Amino acid sequence: MHMDKRKFPRKNVTLSIKITYPSGESQTVSTRDISDGGLFLILDKLDKPSIGELVTVELFDNSQNIEVLPSSDAVVVRQESAGIGLSFIDMNFAMDDD
Repeated sequence: MHMDKRKFPRKNVTLSIKITYPSGESQTVSTRDISDGGLFLILDKLDKPSIGELVTVELFDNSQNIEVLPSSDAVVVRQESAGIGLSFIDMNFAMDDD
């Protein structure tokens, strides 16, 4: 039996996220899931940042091209073939429970 050791429950949701690397380069990708502690970004066929690399993430409303939530710094904590797992460094990006 697998025991989930996560601090924050994940929500399977697809959102558009702008990820910015320390070099200043950025790209818009989609989430697979998100929680108060972090998120998983789908980076299929894109260069993946290394575990431990710091990035900035921003949630955008693509229909209006506006920022929905403040940007947040995150660190890459997991890599897999579909993408990367990020852990938020500060909690500006945390989701409210409905």
